[in-house]
This record gives sequence, C-alpha cells and structure tokens, in this order.
Amino acid sequence: MKEVDTFPKLLKRNYETWGDSAIAMRNKNLGIWQEYTFKGCYENVKHFALGLKSLGFQPGEKISIIGDNEPEWYWSEFACQSMRGVSVGIYVDAIPEEVRYLVDHSESVFVVVRDQEQVDKIIQIRKKIPRVKKVIYWDPKGMWSYDDPFIMSYSQVQELGKVYERENPNFFEDEIEKGHGDDVCIISYTSGTTGFPKGPLITYKNLIATVEGFFSSMRWEHTDNYLSYISPAWVAEQFLGITAGLLSGATINFPENPNTVENDVREIGPNYIVYTSIMWESLCSTILTKIEDGSRIKRLLFNLCLRIGYKVTDLKLAKTNPNWRWRILYWLADVAAFRPLRDKIGLRQTKHPIAGGTLVSPGAFRFFRAVGVPIIIQYGSSEAGICCAHREDDARPDSIGKPFPGTELKISEDGEMLWRGDGLFKGYYKDPKKTAEVLEGGWFHSGDAGYLDRDGHLVYLDRVSDMKELRDGIKYAPQHVESRLKFSPYIRDIISVGGGNLSYVVALVQIDFGSVGQWAERNHIPYTTFADLSQKPQVQDLIENEIKALNTYLREATRIRKFACLPKELDPDEEELTRTRKLRREFIEKKYRELIDAIAEDKDSFLVKSEIKYRDGSKGETATLVNIKNLFDDAHMEGNSSV
Repeated sequence: MKEVDTFPKLLKRNYETWGDSAIAMRNKNLGIWQEYTFKGCYENVKHFALGLKSLGFQPGEKISIIGDNEPEWYWSEFACQSMRGVSVGIYVDAIPEEVRYLVDHSESVFVVVRDQEQVDKIIQIRKKIPRVKKVIYWDPKGMWSYDDPFIMSYSQVQELGKVYERENPNFFEDEIEKGHGDDVCIISYTSGTTGFPKGPLITYKNLIATVEGFFSSMRWEHTDNYLSYISPAWVAEQFLGITAGLLSGATINFPENPNTVENDVREIGPNYIVYTSIMWESLCSTILTKIEDGSRIKRLLFNLCLRIGYKVTDLKLAKTNPNWRWRILYWLADVAAFRPLRDKIGLRQTKHPIAGGTLVSPGAFRFFRAVGVPIIIQYGSSEAGICCAHREDDARPDSIGKPFPGTELKISEDGEMLWRGDGLFKGYYKDPKKTAEVLEGGWFHSGDAGYLDRDGHLVYLDRVSDMKELRDGIKYAPQHVESRLKFSPYIRDIISVGGGNLSYVVALVQIDFGSVGQWAERNHIPYTTFADLSQKPQVQDLIENEIKALNTYLREATRIRKFACLPKELDPDEEELTRTRKLRREFIEKKYRELIDAIAEDKDSFLVKSEIKYRDGSKGETATLVNIKNLFDDAHMEGNSSV
C-alpha cells in the first residue's frame, strides 16, 4: 500500500473510503446548514486545482488565501497542495499593508479571497504585488459590477478545471501521487509579537507527526464533530481542523460568521472545539456577568452549585477521589445548574475543550472545570508544532501539561525551552540567518521560559525576552502575573510593567467594555464613550477592588502596586495586539512609556495622547486625562520596595 503522507492523499483516501455515505463538511449559510460529502469535497478540490493549473500554476509556487472559515478556504488549500504548491494563510482583518507584505514576501502568484472587501484590498495594493496573476473570490455578493480580467470568480476557475479534466484525464490523481511527506505544504506566518512576521516552512510530515502525538491523549473519531472557528491562517487550525480532520475523517463545521458562533456552537454541539485563552476568559466573564444580572434566587442557586463544583474540582486536581456525598451533591448541582449552562454555551457534548495561544487564568480554568467543561491547555508554535498538553486525568492550572510522545524537551541554562522531534519546521522562508539561530544544535530555541516540576509537568513562565527584573534585582514573569488578574469579568487585558526605575510592579488595564458597561448601568452611572467610562471614579474603585482581591494569589514582590485604566481598547490594527490577540508587549510599553514614567513618578494623573489609525488609512488623535491609582499608601510602598 502506498504511503498516505500528504493532505491530498488523505483527502483521496477519505473520498474512496466514505464517498457519498458520510458528511465531511457542514457550512451554515443564511441560517441553513449546507452539507458536503467526502465525494463533494473531493470534486470541488479537483476542479479548482485543475482550474489553477490551466491558469499556469506550477509546482512549488504559492497561493495566499484570505477569508472566513468556510469550505472554500479548505478547498483552496487542498487544491493548491494537490498541484504541489504551498498555501499561505492571511487573517481576514489584516490591513492592506499587512496583506502586501505577506503576499509579496511569500511570492504568491494567486490570491484567493472570500468577498468584495478582500478583493478591494488586493486592488489597492495591486501595483506592489507584481507576481500575482489573478485574485479569485468565492462570494459573489457585490462583485457584479467588477469588470477586470485580473479578477475571477471561484466558479469560473472550477469551470476551467472541468475542461482541463476532460482534456487531461487522471492528471489530478497523478499529481497527487507525486507529492511527498517531506514537501513544504504551508507557510504559516508567525504573529509578529517582536517585529515583522516570519514565515516558517512547514511540511506534511511536521503536521501529521504533531497531530499523531496529539492523538496519543485525545483521539478523534470519524463520527466526531469539530467546529472550525479560528482562522486557518493560525497554525492551530492547520493542526486541528485540517490535519486532525483529514486523519480522522471527522465532520468539520463552519459557523455562518463570527457574530453567530455562539448560536451555531449550540446547534452543532461539537465534540471538539478550540478557543484561544482570551476567548475562554471572555466567555467566563460573560457567564459570570449574566449570572449577576439574573434574579436573586437564580444567583443564590448557581453560586451554591458553584461552591460544590469548586470543591469537587479541587479534589480532582489534587488527585483525590471525591467521596460518595460529594459525588451526589455534584450530580444534583450538575442537573440543576451546570448541564443547562453547558447546553446554553453549546459545550454539552464536548469531550476535550482546548485552550491555546497563551496561558488561561487559573480562575477561568477552575471555573470551567467546576461546571463540567474540562479545559485542556495545550502549548505549541508554528515552528515546533503542538509540543505538549494536559491529559484528561492529569490537568493543572499552573502547567501546560507534559510533552507528547516523539517530542523531546530540554531546558537551557537560562531557562529557555528547547524542542526537537518530527514536528520541527524546516526553517524560515528567505531567512537562513534566523533559521540557523533558532535551530542551533538541532534544537528549536523557542524563546519561551519554563521549567519541569517534580511531576514532569511543564510550567510556562513567559517569553525569555519579556522576563523582567525590578530595580532591586527581583525577577518576575509578566504573563504569570497577568494570567492571575484576567479572571476578573471586568478586565479584558492587562499589561504588567516593572524594571527600569521601578522597584515594584504597575499595570495598564483595559476594562471589559461590555461587562463594566452593564455594571455601570446597574449602578446608575452615566457614561458616553469607552474613554469616559474607563476614567469614572466608581470604575477605578471597581478595578482597584478586583486587583486587590487577585493580588492575594501573587508573591508579595510581584503584586500590582499601582495601575491606570487605558482610555481605549487595544487593537491589532494599531499594532498593539497580534491577529491572534497576543499582546505586543514591547510596542505597548514604548507607546505608553510617558504614562508608565508618570506612574513611577507618583503622579495622580497624566494626559494621554493617542494616534488612531482608521481602516481607510487616515489618522486621528485623541487626548484623555488618565487617572493613576495607588493601591497602597506611600509608607507601605516604601516599606515593600525591596521585597
């Protein structure tokens, strides 16, 4: 039997195994779930691939794809790879300049997009991407007036493919067989937390080996449902929705759009789902806020059940079996509160809810496990694959699990995590110097700091470059501090800052506009804008109480001493966040350096001027007087400055 070691070969195997007898994909459109069998998916891929071939696409060339999670996204990637090309994913909310950089750097010759908005981006940068032959769209809405040979519809390309198939029978199948597991199949650009995104070259072997290690702890079945929610431009979706989906033959479900995910999840009831850590924390905040908005009786009932859930969860996390009394109480709490809640958020049938991206706050981790949603934290990267994760019966909020079989981990002298295994990428596209640097000695130097504890669990601290040292020489991990503080339903993001002329830790807080706005309405506090709400004295007191309560979980030396609420939300378009909503810490600290200095100088307020970049490229400026809150009196601050 020939080795099935590429995505096109796996697609062909699934088509030959299940054909029209099983559903491969399900896409919601205008409120109706459209179903595609394995045969239907295979034929869509084949005709689009042959259409690309008829337009001159050659082995080794690249195709960029921009769009929401829909079958056409997957089909475009598989079609490109069937012709032995390389797929490049780009986030749908990328601004034109970001798109230009990625398309040009990857040397893409075609750009496949979803709709008119993305077509307009390509037209805007057309002269700066001379290698691109065509832009191809799959959603025709708003495209009827476009008359340009540079622009083609998805269906037009597929029609070309049908003609090519009649003239060249078996060409598609022959091309598939020429593929090899060591071929580069995707360039999954990094999030760019420290500068321009880098382009890791990832092979089929890397992806398949990674997912086979992943399956050692959470095997997917053909009958399972997976919700494809996160963008395939992020490598996590390449591992799960694409690689795991092809290997298992599970059904991939696509929500109608990002705004309908909550309802679509409930309709599907997926067995597997992956949210970023920020999404889990946001969902936790939303649930807690809605509970507070409920009637007094409902609040009392839920909080009573939650106390039971926390007790049972804490026993399990300590690897102690709850006695029969606690098991009965938990069953009653589950029937009364937790099961309806899981049904409401669409996670009643979920076997392994996965958290990726960054650390999940211990509070959110404990909350979801208490209500019967056993979150599994996983760690990985574009360069090394999914390296480790919690096992179902061995999960802890302070770790990211144990390395998978076939993956080797070594901790360097300075605490950096080094990885080796079949999941390791081939290198960065057009950057041999950086490749040699991160693959020195055959190990991938992740740039992340961590350590193995006595139980073999990997404890993640932060980026090595982000580890901070206070003025008195005390070191701390900012992300470790921040993850404890993001459990609050009123805090959306928080950036802890120390070092330099600071002997203590301060924080810049982005309030959760929705939760704080509802709290303000309940307490009859009028406000106009985000900036106005963030600087209300009552809101400052609210955030102060949240930080003081959560400070108790931190070491004395790393507790937040002062904070200021930012007058605006952090935004990827302003380079404050990556497209996966990771903090670009260095950029944020530089942007708000004057505010940080004002905090260090014991000022009570500071006028923050911010430049705003609009989606059309124009710029504006705002000025807000930001209040600075001191959580301790001066004597306490002075007495603890050297702790």
